[in-house]
Order: sequence, then structure tokens, then C-alpha cells
Amino acid sequence: MEKRPVIGITGPYNHEKQQMLLGERYSNTLLRAGALPVLLPRTTDEADICALLDRIDGLLLAGGGDVLPARFGEETLPQCGKPDEVRDEFELLLLKHAFERRMPVFGICRGVQMIAVALGATLFQDIESQLGLPRVNHYQEIPYDDAVHVVRFKEGGLLERITGTTVMPTNSMHHQSIKEAGDRVRIEGITMDGIIEAISAADNDAVFGVQFHPEQFAHYSDFAYRLFT
Repeated sequence: MEKRPVIGITGPYNHEKQQMLLGERYSNTLLRAGALPVLLPRTTDEADICALLDRIDGLLLAGGGDVLPARFGEETLPQCGKPDEVRDEFELLLLKHAFERRMPVFGICRGVQMIAVALGATLFQDIESQLGLPRVNHYQEIPYDDAVHVVRFKEGGLLERITGTTVMPTNSMHHQSIKEAGDRVRIEGITMDGIIEAISAADNDAVFGVQFHPEQFAHYSDFAYRLFT
């Protein structure tokens, strides 16, 4: 019997209830794609982080709250949401060691922002106030599996090779986004209003991410499903 890859997932944390949280569409899509998903406990102990990485084959950084602006060298604006500093530190340490191991990493929404920051990029803390884009353009209400805009992938780029398309209708649920990508990040996809929606690591095709939420519509979109397979 073929061994199934084990994919570690990071997710949000409810501090009031002291609960780790994860939308089940992440895990259900990974199961359907042939992987075994596991939710990783938050820790900032590097020995524990290395031990966790020893036991998984890939890493998925799920969506969640805002990244602390100090992580990319900026003061916090009033429009920035409340950060989870422990999650920031945990994921940055995970990424540091995953990059060193050349481990496959996929980031979704907040996850793509964390990958970008770990690779030296900066973020818009709030695209509505900083870019003048209406909030509704990138932050939809339920149902989350509806497409509200189109992402155009770079021709011949990694995301086109994965999905098989250069034009992908997607959902959108974010108010932060990548600002300056830097030398270690390849821009793989943007929206018509100029928001960076997909990236990969410049030196490693196994590291990539998207700003939208493909787990929400992978049950009917082959393009979204291929991001997991």
C-alpha cells in the first residue's frame, strides 16, 4: 500500500476558550487529495518544532488574523487587526526550518502573507485605507465558495503549471496583502486591481501560496483542487 503524505496544518487560536481552530474544508480537501492532515500544536520551542517537522512531509499554513506589522518592519496602523504574536512566532520558526529542509509549503490567505514575510516581503496592513480599494472588492460575505473576482497567473509560472490555467475565478476574504515582494519572492498572480494573489519562493518551487481560499471551492473547481494535489 502506497504511503500517504502527512501534511501538518497551522490554524487560528481562540484565546478566550484556549482552543485551536481549523475549518474542516482544509482537512477534507487534503484527505480527498490523498494526504493525511494533522493539526500542529502551537509552540515556540525550536526543538519541538524540529521534532514536528521530522514527522510530517509537508506544511500548510491556513488562514486567520493579521500579521503583526513589526514582523515586516512597520509601525501598527489603526486599521490593522489584533495580531496573534504567538502564532506569528510559531509559523516563522516553522517556516525557517521548513525552508532549510526544502520541505513543501503551501500558504492560504494569512498563510501566503506569512510565507512572504518569512522571505523578506512587506504587507499592506489594510488595502482599503492604504490603496483606496473598496472593502467589498476583497472581503466577501457568505457564501465563501462564490467567485467574486479573477486572478491572472503568470504565463509559464508555477501556479499556471499547477492549476493548468492563467485565468482563475476566485473568492476573496482579506484586508491585508503583499506590498513589496522583494528578491526572494516570485509574483505568480495578481487581480485586475493590482493585488498580489499568488507567489512562490524564488529559489524553491515547493514553496508557494495564494491569497484566496481554494479549500472553499475545491469541491467543484478542478483548478482549486490541483493546488492541494
